[in-house]
Order: sequence, then C-alpha cells, then structure tokens
Amino acid sequence: MPSYGSRPFKEAISYFNQKLPLPTTGWQDVYGQQHDHAFMVAGANRMAIVEGFATAVQAAIERGETLADFRKRFDEIVSTQGWDYNGTRGWRSRLIYETNVRQAYNAGREAQMDDPEFRERFPYTEYRHSGAENFRPKHKAWDRLVLAADDPFWREHSPSNGHFCKCKKFPRSRRWLERTGRKVETAPADEYREFVDKRTGEVRQIPLGIDPGFEHRPGQSWLEHQTLKPTDWKDAIAKKTIDTIPYGPVSKPPLPRETPVSSRVLMDDGLPDERYVSAFLDEFNSTGPRTFKDVTGEPMMISDRLFKTTDGDYKALKDGVRHRYVRLLARTIQQPDEVWALLEPDSSTAGKYRVKRRYIKRWVLDEDGVEVHGFSAFEYGQGVWSGSTAFTPNRRRGKGRIPNRPLYMEDQREGVLLYRRADIEDGGV
Repeated sequence: MPSYGSRPFKEAISYFNQKLPLPTTGWQDVYGQQHDHAFMVAGANRMAIVEGFATAVQAAIERGETLADFRKRFDEIVSTQGWDYNGTRGWRSRLIYETNVRQAYNAGREAQMDDPEFRERFPYTEYRHSGAENFRPKHKAWDRLVLAADDPFWREHSPSNGHFCKCKKFPRSRRWLERTGRKVETAPADEYREFVDKRTGEVRQIPLGIDPGFEHRPGQSWLEHQTLKPTDWKDAIAKKTIDTIPYGPVSKPPLPRETPVSSRVLMDDGLPDERYVSAFLDEFNSTGPRTFKDVTGEPMMISDRLFKTTDGDYKALKDGVRHRYVRLLARTIQQPDEVWALLEPDSSTAGKYRVKRRYIKRWVLDEDGVEVHGFSAFEYGQGVWSGSTAFTPNRRRGKGRIPNRPLYMEDQREGVLLYRRADIEDGGV
C-alpha cells in the first residue's frame, strides 16, 4: 500500500472495521459523514455484494493487497453475484479500491493527529498537493497552506477532497515553523457552489474544489463518537443531535395502493402458539427450515426459529392483535410494497451501528362489515428478525373516519429505498 503510507496501521484498520456494509441503489444514498459508519458501493443493493467488497477492501487495508489483487476479487464478486455495474472494469474497480483505502488511511491519520499529546507537539497542519499532472486548480492553490490544527477550514477541506484525489495533510510543529521560516496563515475565504441532492431535493452548499460527499474531515464523527460516554451517546440518540444518525430527510415516493385481502386470512384468538407459527410457515409452503430470496434477491432463513427465544421458547406472539395477522406478516416479506435498508445506532455500544432491512406493506380488508386499513412491517438483520408489527392505523365507517397514525407509518420509511412495488399507474401490474 505504498501510495497511502509505509504500511497498514491500527487506526486505519480500526476505522474500517467498525463500518457496517449497507446495500444501496446509488452513491447519494450514503452521504458525507455517514461514510464514517457505513460501507457502501454505489448500486450494490444486495448484502452479499457489499460484504464481498468490504472483505476485499479490508484485505487491502489490513494486509496491503494491491489494486491488481483487488481486481481479482472484483471479478469474482461480479461473476458469482451477477452484478451489473456502471463504467468500465478498470475505472470502477480502481474507484472502489482507491476511495476506500485512501479514506481509511486518512481517517487513521486524523485519529493519530487528534491525540491530545500529539496535538500539543504538532499544533499546526499543512496541506500538500499530490503533484498530479492533471490537477484540480483549487487543490493546487491550497498547496503548502499552514493553519492551526483546529482551524474550521479543516472540517470541510481535509483530504481526500474528491475521487482519485491524492492530496495529504501533514502535522507541523513550532520548531518546524522556526526551521523553515514558515508562518501560520489565515484560511482562504469560503467559496461555495450549489449541489442538488437528488434523493431529497435539498440544495447543498459545496466548497469550490471539493467533490460532493467529500466536504468533511475523514473519520470526524467516528472520533467524536469514541469520546462520548455511554450516557451521552444515549442522550444524543434520543435527542437526534448526532448528524450521522441515518439518514436525514429522504425523498419518499408515495406508497403503492393498499392490497385488498379477505378477512378469512385472519387467525382466531386463543390458539396455541404452534398454530400461529404453522400458519406463517404455510405461507412459504414450508414444513421445515428453508432459504427464501426476497424481491431484491437477498436470501433469508425461514423457520420456526424466527419465533423462538435463545432458550427455545416461543416469543410473545399474542401482543395486542399481532397474532391474528400472522399470515399478512408473512406476505409482507413475500410481496412487500417497499424494502428499506438502514443503519441503526446500537444503544448498547457507543459508536456502533447495525444493519437492518425493513419490509413494508399496506393492506385493506372487510372485517365484520368495517373496512380496516392496516400496515405491516418486518425487520431483519444479522440473521434474525429484530422486530415486527401489524396494526390498523385507521378505520372507516361510512364516510366517517377514526383518527389514524400516519406519522408512525411514515417513520418506518427511512434509510435507503431498495425496492418499491409498482402500481398499475406506474406501469406495473
């Protein structure tokens, strides 16, 4: 790994290893400081693809595997997973490799320079241009700029500052300033351009010379989270004050129309737990464990273990009316209206996230002459179901309506939208 440092080092390894693979449909699904917690490859919407690339990048960071080594892994992933990527093989493989390895190196160096004792010895930092023949004019203009290490300039301008950018930032001491005759300068005036986030419609202000998504100090939020106490972390999650909690506002298309279902799919109250579990498995034509592939091609294991605790006891199915809708919950997995992927803060461990997939479906049925509108969601992550819910957010009797809970349903629609069922008006069936 000679172009990024003399050898792999623990801070860069630690930075990359705490990331979680996240399926996406485009590069803007994960933006800016969110990259400090999520590993993504634009357009890789299946976990197997993302995990394959995470393993390949990890080998480069930990063992110094070269771009040629990475391309062998790239070819294997594409072949086995059938990934239809954009761009040429050479350009795309280099983009994934260099961006991730270089940013891990940069984040590791930032962690070293952030140490209080180190900062005391080296209170200044210098921007150094890579010397590339085809250079970005702004990057060249920042060459040899010396600022205080805590100057606000570095929050947006710390390298890398774009795809294939090889600029670096070096720590400098007071003795270095005296020896070289250099002086601490004033940061150049801020200059920005507008960039429209296609996900949200939000107009972002991007510093001139920096590619969208690179306007942050590599590893900044990772370092901040490392310094939080567990109580501070929980408070920050509750108050939603940490700007990297995924994913901010996301432009949400309208949900597909509700799916009509017969009230005959509902289960009676008072049945043994085994009956409800069997009804769920019957929807998959399953009498034993089986692998089911969802609408995005993501595999999952379907068995009665989904409904059991680690001790082998059945979980509480009879929570409210959830047990009555167990068949609809199964159909939510099979024929969802939407599938979302999201990173969720793990409240038990500061700075850690976990990946979940959320399957959402709306339905409407006639129950005892009353039109009932329902919503089902299944969440799946790390091989187990992390949660499920089914409820009736509103009922209509004639022209009247009982107040509903639309905000709860909208809150479930977060993260990266991997799939949306097409309505007839969308050109679907």
